[in-house]
Amino acid sequence: MAVIGSGRAFPQITITNSQTWTPPMSGNVCIHVVGAGGGACASTNYATGGGAGGYCKYNSLAVTPANNLTIVVGAGGRGGIGSANTGYPGLAGGNSTVSGTGLSSTLTANGGAGGPTGFSNGTGSGGTASGGNVNNQGGSCPSYQISQGGSVGIYGTGEDGSTGHGQANDYTVPDSAGGGLAMSQFGVIVGGTKVGNMRLTAGSGKEGFGFVGLDGGDLMGGGSNRTSDWHGAGGNGGIGGGGGGSNSYSGYGGRGGDGIVLIQYLPW
Repeated sequence: MAVIGSGRAFPQITITNSQTWTPPMSGNVCIHVVGAGGGACASTNYATGGGAGGYCKYNSLAVTPANNLTIVVGAGGRGGIGSANTGYPGLAGGNSTVSGTGLSSTLTANGGAGGPTGFSNGTGSGGTASGGNVNNQGGSCPSYQISQGGSVGIYGTGEDGSTGHGQANDYTVPDSAGGGLAMSQFGVIVGGTKVGNMRLTAGSGKEGFGFVGLDGGDLMGGGSNRTSDWHGAGGNGGIGGGGGGSNSYSGYGGRGGDGIVLIQYLPW
């Protein structure tokens, strides 16, 4: 779906599904491409979060209604499902790409990797990017840890998923944090206000539903969950963010956030 911001002489167009896009008017546009976040692991051992999608920015492209751009938007990776004796990794997020008239190479923001199980030595690595004036890798998640999902990086590599235990100050605020995607304009993309906080709970035994990690804002990772309850769940990543890990019996890893493409008309 493409949504044109209302009330602006220089609209921002938000594209959330794959399509061939025809510019509604002539002008210069800035293109932001965000890959999808990876899903997190659910495991009774360690529960690694998913990596964030990569970020690619093309500063200025001249377009007219006679031109078309081919746009692919990646889908967020599904979180893994745990069990009492093992766990399953999250799935990788899909790649987002833009190609077409005036672009000498495809703008690519790869999806983040899914969080590996706590029984394997791997990382939920952030997606890479290429083809733009800015190409930043998404935040990653360390192996053998219970972690939040990675966050998208706008001015550098994205913030890695924190492995702290439930406190609001356990993580560094990502450079993409702000008032949300609606605040983006004129060559700048802005993420949400928060990373999903982690939940550390004692639990009430192996029955009922456990707590869940909180969902991340736009471009932010989801929160992790650590509980002795059954059916705990990690928080879902915001747009482009990785899902949060779930350390619980028969738990659910958080889903990675879908990718996105923003096209902003510029006043210059």
